[in-house]
Amino acid sequence: MLCALTGKPVTNPVISKKSGGLFEKSAIEEYIIQHSQDPLNGEQLSDDDLIEIQNPRIVPSKPNTSDSIPSLLHAFQNEYDALALESFELKKQLLEARKDLSSTLYYHDAAVKVAARMMKERDEALAAIKQLSNGTGGQGDGMEVDK
Repeated sequence: MLCALTGKPVTNPVISKKSGGLFEKSAIEEYIIQHSQDPLNGEQLSDDDLIEIQNPRIVPSKPNTSDSIPSLLHAFQNEYDALALESFELKKQLLEARKDLSSTLYYHDAAVKVAARMMKERDEALAAIKQLSNGTGGQGDGMEVDK
């Protein structure tokens, strides 16, 4: 990551709330003292408008070792290995997500079937109650059972 002000790699990065630009903290603080504005868009800027990036994953650049074919092959092999490992991890995560989704869909389908069966039984029970109440000729509450 490079500082938008100096163009150099940052060691203590901050982001401007006003422009979203990435800066080296010491460089932007000095710029704010002198100019009181964001160097990218000219808006008023103070130290309170800077957000420090916590635990930055800044990897220093490696020196150029591509001066021979074996070193280039070694670099390509390392990149390939890293990509293959990342691809494997992503496929593993995808498989786990598919299993979770499949299980969730199975439980949802089972719940829908149980709900449909219960609604059918309820409707049948209501129909039976209605038939019983009609069959007694309106005597009593219609809930009497012949013994």
